[in-house]
Amino acid sequence: MGRVSSCFLTRSMKVLIIGAGRRGIRIGRHLAAEGSSITFLDRSESRCRAAQAKVDCLAVCGSGTDLAKLREAGAGNADTVIAVTDSDEVNIVSCGIIASEFPDVVNTIAAIRSAGYLGEEGLPPRILGITHIINPDQEGAQRLLDTIHYGLYRDTLIFPGTDFMIFTVQEGDTLRRGENIAGIRKRIPYNFVIAAIYRRGSVIIPSGDTDIRPGDIAVVITDSDKAYSALSGSEEQRAVYSEPDNIAILGATRITRFLLYGFSPKERKRVRLIEKDREAAEEFASIFPEITVLNASITDESIWEEEELGNVDLFISLTDNDELNIVTAGYARRIGARKAIAEIKSNTNYSQFALSFGVDVALSITDVTVDSLIRYLRGDGISAMHTLFEGELEVYEYVVQDTFPFLGKALKDIHFRSRIVIAGVRRTDGTSLVPDGEYVFNEGDSIIISIRHDESSYLKELFR
Repeated sequence: MGRVSSCFLTRSMKVLIIGAGRRGIRIGRHLAAEGSSITFLDRSESRCRAAQAKVDCLAVCGSGTDLAKLREAGAGNADTVIAVTDSDEVNIVSCGIIASEFPDVVNTIAAIRSAGYLGEEGLPPRILGITHIINPDQEGAQRLLDTIHYGLYRDTLIFPGTDFMIFTVQEGDTLRRGENIAGIRKRIPYNFVIAAIYRRGSVIIPSGDTDIRPGDIAVVITDSDKAYSALSGSEEQRAVYSEPDNIAILGATRITRFLLYGFSPKERKRVRLIEKDREAAEEFASIFPEITVLNASITDESIWEEEELGNVDLFISLTDNDELNIVTAGYARRIGARKAIAEIKSNTNYSQFALSFGVDVALSITDVTVDSLIRYLRGDGISAMHTLFEGELEVYEYVVQDTFPFLGKALKDIHFRSRIVIAGVRRTDGTSLVPDGEYVFNEGDSIIISIRHDESSYLKELFR
């Protein structure tokens, strides 16, 4: 699969987004905030109007497979084309036309869900000149696998292969109004960094003197279980965490298929899949003979009792219905399931709603897809990325290259002017640490970086 040549694309990038749905608008808002010129192309006049209301952009009403409309939308002048309609065929054909008719376009990116195009296990072949394929279900399944394998903490994000986790804490919970960051660090004597504060719709990169104000939400990055417990108010400890032995999955969907492919045969033996459609249930039983498939409706109260679903270690709800996922995962948690995950496929606003129902992890497919796409556009060296607060804060894992300008220098001797926070380090020997001023940047180290989205161009200066 092709890669962009530079580590960070320029702020003046011209982007054509085909599809003005939730994903398209979220991507457009993110890139427009960097100074990119955004144009949408969508068949729906109402979605075009919504895009213009929400994003500083142009919008053309028409089909992404119509060459005349592609010309009208400026495809010939675009640096990057991102096709994220709900139709795999439209996304593929649009990118194919552009690759053929507009060879100067650097990146053609398409969202493709169907295994018929990608292969059963999501292998990404090159299709019709597409430089990068994003499969939302495959990205979501990978996020699920990472979450399961690295510890199911409530409302946290993780960096695979490291001990680092990201979580948020609100003022009034374990954060005291009026207390400054230095005071919090003295009060809680564990390794952690408050990487950002979200205050009245804006992200602040704090210093030790920054105080906590009413309504603040702090973003914490740590590799310490004790710090997580102390700041989140939870008694959970990763030291006692063990991967679930008894897993129930609701829904024989595409993301379920990718998740099961990601499990080892031994892990699949721990799984019970509940699916009301007989044909789908039989298909999954044939593909994955290690799992137990139950052809039943989750709304039938007897299935909960007969299968003792309240006793499972992990309940994962992956149907195509957000509301059903939230209700069933929350109910499973309430009757005794140790952990519960709900997929949020359509409405990202449901994420906080799901957590209020007792769900441990609300997996937003939109968020996962956007994170994957932005990580790709950021280029080589970025091994993982998360966005928070609708993209206003970006947290990266960056592998230090030999071109890094501060190679061999100590953190205390570098002044980032409150623009970024170096929150964690994973060394080449696999050990991790929350850095102090004595930390020296070494080639090959993975560093966890937090930065406001509107400062992301600053990283281009560092990671050239």
